[in-house]
Amino acid sequence: MTTASTGLRARRRQELLAAIRTAALEELRRSGAAGLSLRAVARDVGIAVSALYRYFPSRDELLTDLIVTAFDEHADAVEAGGAHDDVGDALRGVWHAYRAWAVAHPAEFGLAYGTPVPGYVAPPEDTVRAGSRIGRFALGLLARAYAEGRLDRDTLHRRAIHLSPGTAEQLETWSGRHEQQVPTEVLAVWLDLFVRLHGLVSMEAFGLLRPITPDAAPYAAEVVETELAALVRPRP
Repeated sequence: MTTASTGLRARRRQELLAAIRTAALEELRRSGAAGLSLRAVARDVGIAVSALYRYFPSRDELLTDLIVTAFDEHADAVEAGGAHDDVGDALRGVWHAYRAWAVAHPAEFGLAYGTPVPGYVAPPEDTVRAGSRIGRFALGLLARAYAEGRLDRDTLHRRAIHLSPGTAEQLETWSGRHEQQVPTEVLAVWLDLFVRLHGLVSMEAFGLLRPITPDAAPYAAEVVETELAALVRPRP
């Protein structure tokens, strides 16, 4: 087999995989993850179910592929948003990119971070790496901000006062797995920030802010700026 024909087959495979993922996401929007049907996906793509099985032998394998793809695409967007020389600008870019991708891709965001699918257990060997990329990247930026003396000392002091031994031990165990050597109160404020801003993004992506405002973008920007202003000191 020639190099050209091998390349053509690989390209066609990638094109078909993209079509399958697109059809599966449309099926998710219509029927939800629990109602995802390989037969319906194959019909929408225009291939036989037997052909689809060569790529995804089961619904669970297709779900895993969609979840990993969502995690990776979200992380790609976040890492691009954080590509700034100034660490304060990088953290701001991370959270704006985190929100923007989620709002633009609610089905993918919901599959990755929303309600668990009945009967489906995500295989950690396939999903943990992709699912932890954003957390590792954001924590790396926060560690850099701490090393540069950019984190507000009063905020860190207040968090240290209220940090329980149990929470401290859990955070230190977690950071040891990710090789981040920062004080425990820095880990705590990172987790606090992540929980608050992820909650905000989830409410917007899932439409829970619509009764309050039809356009949550200005409010989301205010929350991000308020949170970062309380934690990250301005550039000297």
